[in-house]
Amino acid sequence: MSSVIRCYDIWNILFQHQRRNNLHLSKMRFTGAPIAALFSLATNVLSFAPPSSTTNQFLTYTPQTSSTSSLHQSSEEDGMMNNLDTALGSNWMKPSPDEISGITTQIMSQLKNQKDKDTIYMDIGIGGKEFGTGPLSQRMYNVMIGVAQRNFGSNIPNEVNKMYLMYAMDASAKEAVRAAMTNNGYEMDLGDDMAMQDVGAWGSVEAVQFLDPITGKPIEGEDGSKSYSSWMDAIEKGKWMPGDGFSFVVRRVPSVAKAMDLTSILNALDPDGKLREEAKEKGILLPDEEVASLQDLSVDCMQRVNAAPVDALGEENVFRGGESKGYNVISRGSLVRNADGTENGKTLMHVMDALANHGCLIVDLTNEDQKLDDAITMSKMWNTVENFFSKVLNNDSSVKGVPAMGIAKGVGSTTAMVGYASFKDGDNQFLETRIRRTDGALLPEETRAVVGDEGVDGMIDSFRIMSDVGKDIVRIVTAASSIDAEAFVTAGSVVSEKSEGPSIAGLSFSESLSFGNGEGPSEDDLLRGDILASDAAALLAEEIMDDGKPLDGSPDEGAVSMSPHRICRYSNGQSKKPNSEVFGAHTDTSFVTIVPAAAVSGLEVFDEDELKWYRPELKARKHSKQIDPVGDMDDKFPWHSRYLIVMPGELLQICSRNNVPAVVHRVVASSEKDRYSAPVLLRARPGTKMLVEKYMGSLENADKLLLECDGMKMEEIHDALQVKPSGQKQ
Repeated sequence: MSSVIRCYDIWNILFQHQRRNNLHLSKMRFTGAPIAALFSLATNVLSFAPPSSTTNQFLTYTPQTSSTSSLHQSSEEDGMMNNLDTALGSNWMKPSPDEISGITTQIMSQLKNQKDKDTIYMDIGIGGKEFGTGPLSQRMYNVMIGVAQRNFGSNIPNEVNKMYLMYAMDASAKEAVRAAMTNNGYEMDLGDDMAMQDVGAWGSVEAVQFLDPITGKPIEGEDGSKSYSSWMDAIEKGKWMPGDGFSFVVRRVPSVAKAMDLTSILNALDPDGKLREEAKEKGILLPDEEVASLQDLSVDCMQRVNAAPVDALGEENVFRGGESKGYNVISRGSLVRNADGTENGKTLMHVMDALANHGCLIVDLTNEDQKLDDAITMSKMWNTVENFFSKVLNNDSSVKGVPAMGIAKGVGSTTAMVGYASFKDGDNQFLETRIRRTDGALLPEETRAVVGDEGVDGMIDSFRIMSDVGKDIVRIVTAASSIDAEAFVTAGSVVSEKSEGPSIAGLSFSESLSFGNGEGPSEDDLLRGDILASDAAALLAEEIMDDGKPLDGSPDEGAVSMSPHRICRYSNGQSKKPNSEVFGAHTDTSFVTIVPAAAVSGLEVFDEDELKWYRPELKARKHSKQIDPVGDMDDKFPWHSRYLIVMPGELLQICSRNNVPAVVHRVVASSEKDRYSAPVLLRARPGTKMLVEKYMGSLENADKLLLECDGMKMEEIHDALQVKPSGQKQ
């Protein structure tokens, strides 16, 4: 087998674990050798290697303050409370025993059963010199004291200050433990319970030792003690102050084996790097590599398309969606912004989960049958679709006047089509329509002779409904990605006189670094950034997305919309299989593709969280039966007229900073019934440009793909994505 084929094989094995942001991390967990062997629950105790060590990389850590000297070896005189721990030195990790400080095995078993079965409890020793607990605690304390001064001024009560000191110690220790665990194949497992973030809840602290600021060796506290059994003892008896370095032992820290990152996996599969080099020569983008250019984006999409399975299943066996929030149907009314100009947090997370992890979002136009107008309009469109193809199948003379599919004049792109086409001996039939923005007419105009005035109006009105929903989705995703990148945040942009209560729980190391010197953004700065991100994203949706309406001051946008409304008929007549792929797997060069849910299911998106084809129309059908179990609305509109399925395209992958990949999707048809469909592909308005600072904020926060697109005309981006990467199969 050639090495080129091996490159493809490696990619196909790993593509589903493609780089994700922390909204959708890979679920695959590597608990086998070599990591599990290094962390044997029965006997193994890990001693961290110093930065200069050549020990196995899985055992090394990167402390916050570099040191190339040998690790300090604690002695009995150092005050360590456990002889084994003393012999190990100041940095070590071992599984917690089943019986500690009088806790019986039975109680320990009950505690373990409360958490995930993969939870492992660890005892950890941290050397303050190597992990820089002194400087870290100073930063933490600075953040907290700044909050307190807003309420108390310079007269902070002593008891309140003690609490801030304790939180500073605890938060610094927690960050040091996180760093040690992360670099040794584990991560803290505190779950979603906020109580687990409190002081002492994440582990039992003991053997707290102060360190000499010069040598880093243990020293006595002010009361002459060599170690302390708690943070408060160290503060009250030893007179610890922020900036003082300290070592400590913490027991029973809940942890899980960390999922191996893609780079580590690939390095293990390809230790000499030869396959990576050959993949680069052949234009193959490995899953841990950044999509950094339009060419990379084309390669990324094509590789994911090629890796998707071809076989098709019937309704009874196909994946219908899971229980996570991203699979849930969202109401149309939830897509609007808050009154203060920010995005709705719950909606934002729902939309991102759905699109990033599962490839589509299902929108209920009726808000659970509270608003029926849009569903009624969509039902009129469906009547038009069925009427058109009925006349096609019956060879009605009116259809003969509809022009064959060809390049649409007035769009300005050789890939923009309009007209009728039939493929696969009539199994696949399409009518590509577009809006003429100068007068709002539907093209081709000959369609009116087939479906009548009411049919044309139904097509135009449904296009407006779908484009408005699509623009809201693009606004939410673009804003979410800009907010995550803090692309519109400027420290000191807002001066607030508001008084806030003390808020010290949940501070992270990165927050301490950002805010510790009083130079980072305030909450008001962040709020302002959120509003600006949403405003800019809304401007992008209005100006760049082609909704068929004329845009003031845009003479180069063309007379005809770039966004087609395509009505389709799919049949399985030519296949001997009961279910087959009739429109192959692909991605769309659109911001979003909006597919009205059809009576006969068949749209499938490749769910990258479940690694299987997902048929969202079946999820919509289930939702319909839940809100209207006896069919009270059937006399007003068919059930499926309630729902739109929104899928991300390649242009949204750009605007989302690669957080939302263009979804791989296809159409499957059965031999029993024809499937009708009527998607709208919302593309970019000709003549407009991708102006990153205007729509996505600071260039310093932009990724490489955005930077390449900055200043490009949208039709140039569109055309660049149509180029087939050399050496790739399609």
